[in-house]
Amino acid sequence: MPHLSLAHAQRLSATLVPLYAAPRPAHLLSRLATAVSGLLGAEMACFDIFDATGQMLSLGGNAPGLCTPEALGQLARQIHEHPLFQGIFLEKNPNPLKISDFCSFSRFAKSDIFNDFYRSIAVRHQLIVGFDVPGLGFTTCALSRSHRDFTEAERALLAFAQPHLAALLHLTYPPAAGPANATALANALGLTPREADILRHLSQGRADKEIAHWCRISPRTVQNHLRSIYTKLGVDNRTAASLRAVAAG
Repeated sequence: MPHLSLAHAQRLSATLVPLYAAPRPAHLLSRLATAVSGLLGAEMACFDIFDATGQMLSLGGNAPGLCTPEALGQLARQIHEHPLFQGIFLEKNPNPLKISDFCSFSRFAKSDIFNDFYRSIAVRHQLIVGFDVPGLGFTTCALSRSHRDFTEAERALLAFAQPHLAALLHLTYPPAAGPANATALANALGLTPREADILRHLSQGRADKEIAHWCRISPRTVQNHLRSIYTKLGVDNRTAASLRAVAAG
């Protein structure tokens, strides 16, 4: 059982109470990423979900300018090479894990995943915890730094924060039968009526060609609207956009 000092307990409480007090689902993910990053002294925090085959989809974080959709796509293709993939995803280790638990930085720096993704955003050290979130599935919170590794005290702090991360993400993405109607989505998420209509169809699992059929536009136009929707919502994939639609409903 990890030990939490009084000072760390007070920091944890001061960080989480404002999030519970004013959850505001449409904005909670970015606030949560910023809060947990500050709590642990990380330079970046991001949340990702994994399907049963280990495919990664990014929910978002507090550094969207660094983690572009193209870069995240590259990471998703190589995530099986991550030093923590086996411990976090395959073994479902419930404890926060550091890259340095499994390999030195010199070894990590020689890996393809480091040179293709992490080098460009100056990430040398990570602390990651995995957990289940109702309605989302298996989710990870990854904290990153460029200079110093995470301490054992910070590992313990993340372990105590983990149930709250799951609870707050559940508030952000509650299970629901479906999103609100297009007008409500447009008002809630700052979309145009056409974008909201496309997002509504997207959240119902329809492919681009199906959306094009229902909206009576071309698939290329659907794709153009989706790019605009992703930018406005601060997401980079269909799943994350759909989850925002459900949360808004």
